[in-house]
Amino acid sequence: MDKLRKIMGMVDIFVFAATTLAIAGVFYEGMTLKWYDFVGILVICMDYSFMPATILHLLADRKEKTIWIHLFSLLMIIIAVIMKFAAIEYSAITLVLWYFYIWFFYGYLIIKRYLIKH
Repeated sequence: MDKLRKIMGMVDIFVFAATTLAIAGVFYEGMTLKWYDFVGILVICMDYSFMPATILHLLADRKEKTIWIHLFSLLMIIIAVIMKFAAIEYSAITLVLWYFYIWFFYGYLIIKRYLIKH
């Protein structure tokens, strides 16, 4: 279980870094009013690292009090996948809220893990 927790720690840091860069890229894109290919890549890195990170947390944290937030994340992923296959477009505010949810949540997980260690 310790090995899984170390892997989760690395994945959490990657998700947080990818989300930070994606948010920065989206805001930079909005300020310059130009489309940049790297922003899409950052968003893909964020989304596709968030999914396995959520699954890892569901497996490792299933007996902890914070499991409900990981279940909420899984529910959000399922809703997003259904909307994608149903060709329902996301509003801009929905995407911004999604980015900030992931950013704050994984920032919280990293800080919590750091405080427990020290």
